[in-house]
Amino acid sequence: MHFISSARLISLLTLASRILGLIRDGLMSRVFGATLLHYFYIPFLIPNLSRRIFGEGALSAALIPVYTEQLHKDPKLAKRLAQSVVTLLVIILSALTLVGLGLIGAYWNFFSSQGEKTLLMFNLAAIMLPYMILICTVAALGGLLNVHHHFTAPAAAPILLNLAIIIGVICFRKYFGDTPEQQIYVIAVSVLIAGVLQLAIQIPALAKAGISIRPRFHFSDAPLKKIFCLMAPMIIGLATVQINTLMDSLIALYLSSSPERGTTFTLLGYTINYPVIEGSVTYLFYAQRCYQFPLGLFGIALATAIFPTLSKYAVKKDIAGFSDTLAQGLRMVLYIGLPATAGMILVRTLLVHEIFEGRQFTAADTAQTSWTLLFYSLGIAFYCLQQLIVRAYYSFQDSVTPVKVAVRMVAVNFILNLTLIWFLATGGLALSTAISAALQVTILLIILTRRYQLKLTENLIPTLIKTILATAIMTLAGYATLHALNETSALIQLTFSVIACSISYVIASIILKIPEFKVLVSGSPKVNSDK
Repeated sequence: MHFISSARLISLLTLASRILGLIRDGLMSRVFGATLLHYFYIPFLIPNLSRRIFGEGALSAALIPVYTEQLHKDPKLAKRLAQSVVTLLVIILSALTLVGLGLIGAYWNFFSSQGEKTLLMFNLAAIMLPYMILICTVAALGGLLNVHHHFTAPAAAPILLNLAIIIGVICFRKYFGDTPEQQIYVIAVSVLIAGVLQLAIQIPALAKAGISIRPRFHFSDAPLKKIFCLMAPMIIGLATVQINTLMDSLIALYLSSSPERGTTFTLLGYTINYPVIEGSVTYLFYAQRCYQFPLGLFGIALATAIFPTLSKYAVKKDIAGFSDTLAQGLRMVLYIGLPATAGMILVRTLLVHEIFEGRQFTAADTAQTSWTLLFYSLGIAFYCLQQLIVRAYYSFQDSVTPVKVAVRMVAVNFILNLTLIWFLATGGLALSTAISAALQVTILLIILTRRYQLKLTENLIPTLIKTILATAIMTLAGYATLHALNETSALIQLTFSVIACSISYVIASIILKIPEFKVLVSGSPKVNSDK
């Protein structure tokens, strides 16, 4: 199966997951509101970040090229390598979970007089910490399955998380208490149950691929050491966006006003207003959920599908095949990423209103989330390109260069965060992430092209010009539709503007003869065939 066809399969499953995810978030926002969810999303970031780092992030990025190389040399040794990797991963994550639970227990003993919502945040973290073990194992197994061109089970796993939370909130929250502060625990329990289900659905696919996950305590193999040597710098390299996202949330948490701390603080004798309000972490999270819809639907899907192919070409030292494949991926990302950016900016307020607003989530919350989404949306194409380009480095088993650039980008993002938040509130935090991603992509692409003598610019400029023109046509069609339906409901405006944008972009692509449209429909780009 070609990587474009694989990407389409992943995209379809991701689409189902993202739709359920938006339903999940809309349900949670209405039931619990932005202020209370403010204290849920911080602990929820912990297993999410660990998944990015230890699961589908750094570990998969290090595992896939080395595992591909071992499969090429000795399939039996490769299967043993998989067992050792999973065993060691579970041991490490179990130890980290126990340490985390110990720290939370110590906090309870020594700081139990802290505010109720702070204690709520730590309680939720304690419940969800074991999910870190489950989801990271699922993500690592998904990387192994991807090498064997099994994409269905790994891509379907997030669907179970969304379903578990939806069912939990609708059917079981009242069993946890009468107040929202008590009922919110149902979400954390649902997350834990989802982790067990996500692991279970990987088993049939693993058996079909001939991969056994029984424990193997042989950790001295050279390929295993190579994986973890590569993984160490990759932790920062591939997870830069996630690290920046976590940084955004923590800064929003500690620089937000609240009834407990007031609206101002004192620094060096000066009284200063907090730059953001309570609930800002929720605004950031929901804005991220919206922009991550196209990112997960296509950007991560394409990068996931293309990674084994790039690794194969790198192992064979087929630079021509590598260049053709990566160039096709870059053009495809631009073809999808640019209209996704324009479309998200165009309908952002309507989207947030329809998904999240109601009951506990007010119109003011919608305005704040929409403002944040505006600035996150500016970086959609760069977030997608980042996923692809970093994996290109990892295909060559080069984990040092991305981490050097990533460290600088984390520093840039931190400085921009502390600067722009005072002018743009949560929008400043989002803009900082977008700027950092753009800089990272530009620097990495220049270095990659020069170091490996890759030819990536063929047909790039013509495709970019045509894509920009098609995006402009699409945006005008969407804007005209919104203007014509101004007196109708938000749902009608959103629905018909999305339809108008989609149809106009397809028609523009056909008229302008953009080759990526034909590739996306057929799934058969013209690249070098396997040797």
